[in-house]
Amino acid sequence: MRKRSLKVSSSQHVDRLSNLPNHIIQHILSFLDAKYAVQTSVLAKGWRNLWTSVHVLHLNSNSFRRLGRFKKFVVAVLNKLNHNSTAGTFIFSYRGRIDDYLKKRVIYFATVHGIGHLVLDMGCKRPPVSQELLSCQTLKTIKLKNATFTTSFGFSKLTTLHLKHCLFSLVSNCFDFSDCLPNLSSLSLLGCDFTRFKVLKISGPQLLNVTIRSMWYSYGGLSKGCKVEISAPKLTFFSYRESHVVDFSVINLPSLQHADVDVFLSYEEENKDIQCLLKFFQGLYNVQSATLSYSTIQALNGVPGLELHQSPFSRLSLKLTHPSDCSFPIPVKVAKYLCNGSPTPDTILVE
Repeated sequence: MRKRSLKVSSSQHVDRLSNLPNHIIQHILSFLDAKYAVQTSVLAKGWRNLWTSVHVLHLNSNSFRRLGRFKKFVVAVLNKLNHNSTAGTFIFSYRGRIDDYLKKRVIYFATVHGIGHLVLDMGCKRPPVSQELLSCQTLKTIKLKNATFTTSFGFSKLTTLHLKHCLFSLVSNCFDFSDCLPNLSSLSLLGCDFTRFKVLKISGPQLLNVTIRSMWYSYGGLSKGCKVEISAPKLTFFSYRESHVVDFSVINLPSLQHADVDVFLSYEEENKDIQCLLKFFQGLYNVQSATLSYSTIQALNGVPGLELHQSPFSRLSLKLTHPSDCSFPIPVKVAKYLCNGSPTPDTILVE
């Protein structure tokens, strides 16, 4: 019994992790924040430089109590990786106001080392995006938060663009995403500021998915009277949520399969909003299925004479979402408007 217990005890001290192939260890380290990945270098001699070969580099200021220490850490890490980086994904997040030196070091690393997937949170002051980043040709995916665009961008290989709380301050009356993103397939605009433009065009020959959140007139969304045009021949998914009913002057989505809609009417210009709401749904005429929020049903229910309007849908399968504490019946006139042209009368599903 003693011998058996000794054998068990010795087996418990076997360093199984270090016996793994280096590429597996590097893959594991890629899930860690850089602060903790670097700390593994003291585990053993063989671990000393393993962290420098991670495929995903995470730098997050929330891992440090003091921003000054985080800045020194970032500079040290980037210096170490300057000539020996295998990272294909670079994730950088900063709280507070980022200084120009640190921003330049981060952008330089991303553009020089052939990063394909970039995630940047530039802090609370929305600093301008540098021309070096805007002209980077290796990027395929960008997720950018709290930044300002002062010039247009031309990412020829970019397929995914995710923007949150970004400001577009270009001197122009119109902005068209297709002009600078010919290969874009997925676009997300969350709480972005387009107040400089009179026309916003969301289009692209390769676009498959578009998600828009928090779009409204004034208050840092759209300028009053701005028209939105969305045209994408291959688009299959369109999500427009937590947003005001804006003037979609053009909706051309012949391949649309699913729409996710959560809109509300303003009290200042309710009559104009009603016309925009009807035009918006008419533009989605060929959608196969839709998810509508409680506020969207309320908005439709507020349309005078809705029962007199012909349903724009011919093949709609509908799903409704509502607050967990609020189960609601669908008003008859709304049900008729949504499903008059549908194949069967039981296409409304309440979640």
